[in-house]
Amino acid sequence: MSTRLKLASIATRLFSPPFNTHLPIITPQQEFIGNHSDQPYYPAAPGPVVIDMPARVRPVDTATLSNYLRIGRTYHPLCRHAFIEQRMTGYYHYEQRVEYSTCAVAAAYAGAFGPQSIERPDFSYSMALWRLSQKVGYDLNTLIVNGPTGRRQSVAEEMMQLVDINHWSREGLVEWLESLGL
Repeated sequence: MSTRLKLASIATRLFSPPFNTHLPIITPQQEFIGNHSDQPYYPAAPGPVVIDMPARVRPVDTATLSNYLRIGRTYHPLCRHAFIEQRMTGYYHYEQRVEYSTCAVAAAYAGAFGPQSIERPDFSYSMALWRLSQKVGYDLNTLIVNGPTGRRQSVAEEMMQLVDINHWSREGLVEWLESLGL
């Protein structure tokens, strides 16, 4: 179809009254194929765009002890041989603030309930274990596991001793807990 015919077809459609709908719309595809039927051509609406996820990506269960520890370890630095440590920083009164360091269990608690949850005045080890046990669905004091060093004890004690005695990082604890399915 020549440019002159295209322009004439467009002008006819633009300036014709709205009741004159019998004019065919000819597309370049129809001209190439040679189909000049009297039926107007309406292109199909584009379908939805489907994005395939890679096969190895799987959803992460967020209500696990390993995931809470993975999140909580980013909030505070690690402390060893204590449940939680508070440090005052700043020399002058107006620049003083309290910084917290957490062990593995306190980091998992912070991952489950937020970084400011350990700053409460009623925060304690037993409360943290109880609330964390309620969140994950099993008691951290009574679930006995075989540790990677050969100890057989509760999950909470093994986590604390792996960090304090065996100098494990909290990232290593996350991998160990994931291997147990916790």
